[in-house]
Amino acid sequence: MTYPSSTKFALLGAALIAISYGLARFAFGLFVPPIRHDLGLSPSEIGMISALPLISFIFATLIASVIADRIGARITAIISGSFGTVGWV
Repeated sequence: MTYPSSTKFALLGAALIAISYGLARFAFGLFVPPIRHDLGLSPSEIGMISALPLISFIFATLIASVIADRIGARITAIISGSFGTVGWV
């Protein structure tokens, strides 16, 4: 079994971040006005909901290094990709 170079691995990680974080954050902003209207949410409530992806991203960043040290970077990336796929579906 051959392992990918560190550059390829870094590109994979960047792609996972772009897919799991970037698309969800930007897509939510497009739907804020109808969501706010339909659910009767205040601006502060929408702000709290908007902050949740960033908070979860920071939490995942903090624990990712611990997980990678324990089970390996490759398995950590696979788990991350799996969570991203499940969330996307």
